[in-house]
Amino acid sequence: MDITTLQEKIALKKDEIAYKQLFLNFYSGLLRFSMVYVKQREIAEEIVSDTLLKVWTMDVALIEISNLKGYLYSAVKNDSINFLVKNKKYTIWDIDQVAPSNMVELSTPIDRMLDTELKEKIEKSIKALPPKCRMAFMLNRQDGLSYKEVADIMDISVNTVDRHLQIALQKIGMAMKSYLLK
Repeated sequence: MDITTLQEKIALKKDEIAYKQLFLNFYSGLLRFSMVYVKQREIAEEIVSDTLLKVWTMDVALIEISNLKGYLYSAVKNDSINFLVKNKKYTIWDIDQVAPSNMVELSTPIDRMLDTELKEKIEKSIKALPPKCRMAFMLNRQDGLSYKEVADIMDISVNTVDRHLQIALQKIGMAMKSYLLK
């Protein structure tokens, strides 16, 4: 079932099964994304749960959201930053320095086939990327967000997202090349 259908069922019929599908579809990606900022699983779980609960309570306004996936990621980002600022973990100008340190989780079937050493090298090269470059890479490649969705979430232009991804792929490629040529 597509996201738009789920939105309509939740908004118009308060369909609990549709809400559960939506919840399960987005929860793990949003949790991983929130943990980039707050670094605490319990806090991230609360932020994501609260954000998804807001979807349940939106009623007809939910239908008006044209890109629910982008909306959810933006809401989780904002709620995570608000948590940090409220708890004085960061000042507003420090937020751009928050590194997405634990977003690396390779779990596609191809990744599972890679041997442990190569997988560790890939993870290490991703973790070595500059923070914003790493975040753009993980949102696009791991969470499957479009360039526009990544741009909206990170509050940057689509061209900047493209540049971050070019840099990421270039650096990862160089790391893999040097590893494979050993």
